[in-house]
Amino acid sequence: MHNFKTSQESYQKSCSIVKKNSHFVYYLFLLPSSFYRNIMSEVNLDDLRSRVDLAKLELDELLQPAQVLKFAGSAADDNFTLLQLDKDVLQSLEEGKSVVIRGDVDDAAVLCTEDVTYDVKNASTSNMLILLDDCEINQENMKAYSAAQVKGEEAMTVREIEAVGWKQDYLELRKIYPKMTRMIQLLSKSPYKGPQFEEENANQQLYTLSKLMETIQASELEIMTWLCKTNCCCVNGFWRVVDFGYIVECMGELFQLIEAESWSCGSIPIHDACEKINDSGELVPEFMVKHLLGSYGSQFVSEDGAHCFKLSERKICRLFAEMLLRDVGKFNLSEFFEVWKGSLPAGMTSDEKYLSGLALIDRSSRPASICLFKVEELPLDMEARFDALFNAREKWKLSDIEPYIEDICMKGQTVSSVLTKFARTSTLNGEKLYSTRKPLK
Repeated sequence: MHNFKTSQESYQKSCSIVKKNSHFVYYLFLLPSSFYRNIMSEVNLDDLRSRVDLAKLELDELLQPAQVLKFAGSAADDNFTLLQLDKDVLQSLEEGKSVVIRGDVDDAAVLCTEDVTYDVKNASTSNMLILLDDCEINQENMKAYSAAQVKGEEAMTVREIEAVGWKQDYLELRKIYPKMTRMIQLLSKSPYKGPQFEEENANQQLYTLSKLMETIQASELEIMTWLCKTNCCCVNGFWRVVDFGYIVECMGELFQLIEAESWSCGSIPIHDACEKINDSGELVPEFMVKHLLGSYGSQFVSEDGAHCFKLSERKICRLFAEMLLRDVGKFNLSEFFEVWKGSLPAGMTSDEKYLSGLALIDRSSRPASICLFKVEELPLDMEARFDALFNAREKWKLSDIEPYIEDICMKGQTVSSVLTKFARTSTLNGEKLYSTRKPLK
């Protein structure tokens, strides 16, 4: 029997309780499950008032109909599995969007909507969860008890509902950072180095987007975001990591063309670039020209209607910085800034802020030095990420560590909250520093 208070606040509370513990059923949950069938089968109209009293409720505060709960003869606790949904997953299901459980035989299962990944864990409750075939919870279909019904002078409206099963465990969802480590490992086995080297990958497994979605425990949006973020390229329908050496080679050809044609880095005509870069043979395939311009710039339409790209100063400066740092351990800081500034295309200016999340500067060493330390090459697991950070540097300023944490923060999660969990703070010369919470080895 389900009864609902007439006030809106109490009604909303009752609605949320219907799925687990309405006032009456909550009382029943406290009884051993072996009592359920006998107790419910004996309920009659005379019992209703006593049960309302037992629940310490007033009849004139409730809505009818009273709903009598009885267990079906086939009711059991192993006929179904309960899955707890948050509002976003529920909305995806209601709108007919994709909701998929992913994972290989040896993986812990995850549930993916089109844009979010959830960890799936078993959870249990001390209260019995009862699955009802039909239960009226729409307030529009309910009405208050009349004065005569309250006094017992008139029969109450009663409907019988059937319980088809019960559970004390369910599957619980928790938003997690997408598990991209496997995709990094898979795609790194067959980097794209140019058409002349494709024979090297003849026996390597290549992956389409649909194959990646079958293999990687992440949503489609998260997979595509990661592919774009890491400059992966779709080559003949297969997603490939582009070899850094090949990127440098292709961008070198592109900058030579820009200089030869007297183009500005802020306005590169895409049609002319694809046509003229290969005047003396296909040095850079057309799809790669478009991919690199898209990765390192943004497209726009010029006043004369031509499709052009504007190269990003930040991205190009980071590319040249990585070129200088990739094959050296540490670089003298002042020498680096001098060489970096002189290597850039005309019209672009180096700035230390462009090194955020790319390199570490050590001004405490003599002389001051800089080394490559890419956020993209750090572990995706939060704990492993912090281990790597504190192995690289014992104490961090907030401005230095922030770019190495932002990418793995969940939606609604702040860098400060993550630091509170994984780091301890100290103060030096009035500046807050972050260090590991783990015992020093």
